[in-house]
Amino acid sequence: MGSSNEAMKVLWVISGALRPNPWNPNVMTTEMFEKEVESIREFGFVDPLTVRSLGELPNVYQIIDGEHRWKAGMELGMEEFPCIVVDVDDDTAKQLTIVLNETRGQADEGKLATLVRDLAKKRDEAQLQRVLPYSPQRLRAMITNTDQIDWDALRDKRDKLKKDRERWVEKIYRMPVAAASVLDQAIERVRSEEGLDHDWQALEAIAADSLASG
Repeated sequence: MGSSNEAMKVLWVISGALRPNPWNPNVMTTEMFEKEVESIREFGFVDPLTVRSLGELPNVYQIIDGEHRWKAGMELGMEEFPCIVVDVDDDTAKQLTIVLNETRGQADEGKLATLVRDLAKKRDEAQLQRVLPYSPQRLRAMITNTDQIDWDALRDKRDKLKKDRERWVEKIYRMPVAAASVLDQAIERVRSEEGLDHDWQALEAIAADSLASG
């Protein structure tokens, strides 16, 4: 029921034979997961999972890339999933998880806004909001205020955040529960609006905005 070549093979695997890996660093907010579900509902499962066979369990496969797509598909009642099967050891599987998460490229903001605006000419905003991974505010800005957005300034700000990130330093901040709740809400909102993967990225963006406006 699938095809193969010398490098890899593609086949359909029943949902019960798929297992998530224990090291996946990718996280997704509830809002973004709902958009993933809506995207699959509207367009189908167009991006196969990347999996490897678990030798100790015949006909069982571990997901290297696509855990959220798998969960979204199951929520829609999918019983089989298209999978790209690769024959790799543990270390290579972990490397692939990082590579597939981090090397998908980054959209040019100006071209992205133009693309969204073209779509908005043929589809209503509510329909786009269901499937595109943007907050209502960002989607509205791309549709109506494209020419007024300083994309170069946004890119400079993004590049500034990426500079000097050579070491990973963990710090624990103790604060009252009420203050922590406010901070959690702010982090969740920024992650949703900016499409960020991790809480620390949102916190870093919040701090950068505060320093820039100070």
